[in-house]
Amino acid sequence: MNECRVTLYLGRDAVGQRQVTVNQVGFRHQQGPVSRTAHGRAWWWAYFSLIALWVWGGAALADESHQTARQWLDKVATAAQTFNYQGTFIYRRDDQLVAMRIVHVADQAGQRERLVSLNGALREVIRDSNGTVCILPERKQFTLSQGGAQKHFPAKAFEHVADFDKYYGFNLGGKDRIAGRLARVVLIEPRDGYRYGYRVWVDESTGLLLQSDLVNEKGVALEQMMFTAIDVHTTPTVDMLKAVSMEDLITEKVLPPKPPAVATDASVWKLAALPQGFMVAERYHHPGGDAAPALEHIVLTDGMASVSVFIEPLGGKDQRFEGSSHMGAVNAYGAVVADHQLTVVGEVPMATVQMIGRAVAPRNSGEQP
Repeated sequence: MNECRVTLYLGRDAVGQRQVTVNQVGFRHQQGPVSRTAHGRAWWWAYFSLIALWVWGGAALADESHQTARQWLDKVATAAQTFNYQGTFIYRRDDQLVAMRIVHVADQAGQRERLVSLNGALREVIRDSNGTVCILPERKQFTLSQGGAQKHFPAKAFEHVADFDKYYGFNLGGKDRIAGRLARVVLIEPRDGYRYGYRVWVDESTGLLLQSDLVNEKGVALEQMMFTAIDVHTTPTVDMLKAVSMEDLITEKVLPPKPPAVATDASVWKLAALPQGFMVAERYHHPGGDAAPALEHIVLTDGMASVSVFIEPLGGKDQRFEGSSHMGAVNAYGAVVADHQLTVVGEVPMATVQMIGRAVAPRNSGEQP
């Protein structure tokens, strides 16, 4: 496989840092060449954002309008901030299956976790409120990303709860058994073609999320995560605390961090005619450095689904991403706008990323953000 420089995501609406080198998993191309950077961003968006939906409790899941289902989903958000656990889970996308080991600690110091791949190339990720460390031992690669995670510990509620009913229906399913634990199934169903649905399994005892399916309009699971074993602890053990600590890694191995992304309200870009319900949640400016150009990152959300828009100068690049691509539930749309590469990536239907991409345009002089 090729290598690519990508952005590592920390959550469905989270912002990571650039310059993380990982194995590339290719897209199925519909038209036009797709840059290696766009490939990597989309793959790791799918991979880590879906994982974060689990281990951080899924902030959006706590804000739905059907009272009984809401009570179960509220437990999901609370459980991530309350319980310490370790276990194994599988992530399935298309014909690929990844097994992961996780240690999650939530105490007075906040939430921290360590993820270790159990099949394929060895990969480790350690995250806390200060940032993320990505370790690829077989290549002796070690990367620190600072900032961007703290606002997603603990999971935050979205402000426009009353509007959820316009775009999603929430219902209780039956009961099931996951990883040997009794679970309640909650169904989250989209009301239009601009978003996917979800099936989630909530542990009856703790409220932890035990399984999550991202489903299309036919109810077919496009991506799936499921615990196969989980041990819950009221107090983290010494080994758990050691597993999630970054101190030795940062002291002994880390390279000087790249300039962090800066949150901003100022932008020379505007978005119009977005799919109903999607709004700008965050804007970030990545200063760039070395061979990487400056980049603007805009996060859109409807409160449940999240879409990332990347805008960076072409700068005489030969490779351009123009057209559409997909990988499992992740769809991507690329275009060249005003001599800038535009890339839209999200776990939403293709029509959504295309509509968002076509809504991006340079702001006229004097036009307010």
